[in-house]
Amino acid sequence: MKKSGAAPALLSPDSTGWRLLCAGLAPQKFATLTEAAAALPAGSLHLALPCQAVLLERMTLPATDRAELAGMVQLQLEKSLPFAIEEVSSDFVTLETSGTDTTLVSAAAQHTQLNALCAPLRDRGRPPEKITPFAMHIAATCPADETVLAVYPEQGQLVVAICENSRLAWTQVIPALDADTLREALPQMLLSAEMEGVPVSFARVRLATECAALADPLREALEIPVESVSFDGTLPEPALNLVPASWQEDVERGARATQWRNRIIAVAVLYLLAIAAVFAYLAWLKAEAAKVARDNRAAQPVLQFIRTHDLRWKTLAPAIEPDRYAVELLFQTSKNLPNDEIRITEFDLQAAQWRIVGEAPSASLAIDYVAKLKAEKGLTTFVIDAKPPQLLPNEHAQFTIYGKLQ
Repeated sequence: MKKSGAAPALLSPDSTGWRLLCAGLAPQKFATLTEAAAALPAGSLHLALPCQAVLLERMTLPATDRAELAGMVQLQLEKSLPFAIEEVSSDFVTLETSGTDTTLVSAAAQHTQLNALCAPLRDRGRPPEKITPFAMHIAATCPADETVLAVYPEQGQLVVAICENSRLAWTQVIPALDADTLREALPQMLLSAEMEGVPVSFARVRLATECAALADPLREALEIPVESVSFDGTLPEPALNLVPASWQEDVERGARATQWRNRIIAVAVLYLLAIAAVFAYLAWLKAEAAKVARDNRAAQPVLQFIRTHDLRWKTLAPAIEPDRYAVELLFQTSKNLPNDEIRITEFDLQAAQWRIVGEAPSASLAIDYVAKLKAEKGLTTFVIDAKPPQLLPNEHAQFTIYGKLQ
């Protein structure tokens, strides 16, 4: 399961209801889990179960690797649980491995009970990513090289937990919070624990601050130091997890759905940004077109002046450009005659072109004449072109040559 980078929030039982612990925030207390669910911050959530919601069992099994131990724990639970093993989530923590034996504590939670308990969380789409017994959080706060008796209140009841090397070794619940009930129940509880092989020689007692009235009875009964401890702060996380496998699949499906939803939203945002960019570009083009239209309107008087003067120049060009004088054109066309036998019979001059019609003794002389006119530097203002020579009855060739302004 994916975990967010931020520390997860922890919902745990307190003396009367539920406590919400978030990193950097003061603890919040709620009477019911429904109220707590409504106040959950964003991010991952861990749930610590009260002792009455978990079946804890101390086991001594042959020493082997964790995978084989898990199989043996399953077999033991099948024998001891009052319901089918498929109906529970279970896990275990190893207390000690010595020689050929491993001592461990298994924890099991029934799915029906978990579903009912966590319904307010799941209804809000906030199923816990990790479920642990709260007693194991308490045990993890104890010194690693001592056997400690931890006593704390849990939803109107008193929990007595034996913690061995920072791990929960044994626990029992007293259905009251008063000193007299504790004095009466404690000796029998410790005797039962000792008979199960649990160490009962304690270095100290860690007593929750809200149970300060129980310090004297514990001191009298055990004759060891009793220290007052607050469990309202951030607590260490035990390694085991009792979240049902089906919940984990739901969380993963929800995470994938959220991921796809975020991707779709990102694509939609990009699409909208692209549309906005297109509209912005069209608006810019419209503004540029309007600017060009304004500039064009402003330039019209100047353009009209230029066109008028250009037309006037073109009209006057034949009269003021020497290369276009009729006399000059006649001179150039006459001087390039290959011989005196070629005669010009017609000369037509217009504003932008001229035309010569003539007669040559042969077609080859007419073609030579056209070539000489094209090579004449005095006629470079014009593009010289000609029709193919036409043969006359007298075997002469008639030619027509055109000169057009470039």
